[in-house]
Amino acid sequence: MQLSLKKQPKFYLGLVLPAILIVSSLILYPLLNGVYMSFTDASPLYQDTNWVGFENYTYLLSDNGFWEVVWNTVFMVGASIILSTFLAYVLATALNTGLKAAPLLRTLIFQIWVLPWIVIAILWAWLFSENFGLVNYVAISLGIIDEPYKWLFDPQGSQWAVIAGYVWRSLPLLMVIILAALQGVPDELEEAAKIDGTNFIQRQYLVVFPLVKNIVVVAMLLQSVRLFQEITLIFVLTKGGPINATMVLSLFTYKLAFEDWDFGLAAAVSMLWLVLIMFLALFLMKTVIRSNTE
Repeated sequence: MQLSLKKQPKFYLGLVLPAILIVSSLILYPLLNGVYMSFTDASPLYQDTNWVGFENYTYLLSDNGFWEVVWNTVFMVGASIILSTFLAYVLATALNTGLKAAPLLRTLIFQIWVLPWIVIAILWAWLFSENFGLVNYVAISLGIIDEPYKWLFDPQGSQWAVIAGYVWRSLPLLMVIILAALQGVPDELEEAAKIDGTNFIQRQYLVVFPLVKNIVVVAMLLQSVRLFQEITLIFVLTKGGPINATMVLSLFTYKLAFEDWDFGLAAAVSMLWLVLIMFLALFLMKTVIRSNTE
C-alpha cells in the first residue's frame, strides 16, 4: 500500500480529493466562518461589519437570560434522553426475549420514526390542548385533576409537554440500536447467570447491561446532539414561552439571527453551544466508556 502510494500519489489524491472538498465546503468553511462572525457585529441591517473581539462572548456569559436558556436546554434534553433510553431499553429487552406481539410492537414503534417533526408538533398541540386535549381528558377521567390544566401556559407543564414529545420521537432510534446490541450478547452468559440463581433484573444489571453500555452511551450521545438541534416542536407549541420556560439554544439562536438580525451574537451562541456539546461528548467518553474498558 505504501509503495503504491509513493508510485501513484496523484491517483490516490484524486480518490480522496472529492471527500476533502465536500468536507471543506459543507463543514469546515461554515465552521470557520461562524468562528469569525462570532467576533464581529455582523448584521444584514448594516453595510459594514466591525471586529468587536470578545464583546459578544462577554455579553452572553454575563447575561442571566442566556444561562437560563442553557439550563432549559440541558434539563429538557437530559430528562428526555434519560427517560427515552430507559423506555427504549425496556422495549428492546421485551422484543429480544421473544415477545409474541413483537412484530406488531416493532411496526407500531417504527411509525413514529417516519413522522416529520411538524406532524409531531401538531399532534402534541392537540394532545396537550387545555379544552379538548386527550391528556386532560384522561387525567380528569381518572380523577388525577379536577379541571383542565393549562399545560402549554404553565412553565413546568410546558417543559414536560416538550420532554414528552422528545421522548416519544427518540424511542425508535434508541430502541433499534439497543436491540441490535442486545442481540449480540451471548445466550451462554445469561444461562450461566440464571444457573447461579440470579433473577431477571439481576441478570440485566450484572451481565447484560455492562456488555451493551458503551453502545447505549453512544446512542444517547447521538440522540442528544439531535435534540440539541431540534426547534420545530418548541416553535409550534410554545415559541419559547411561557416566560422563556421552554426557550432552548436552537430557538434562541434562531431569534437572534432572524428576528433581531444579530448574526454576530447568534454565531457566538453557536460557538458556545458547540463547546457545550463537545464537553458533553468528552465527559461521556472519559467517564463511562473508558471506565468500562479499564
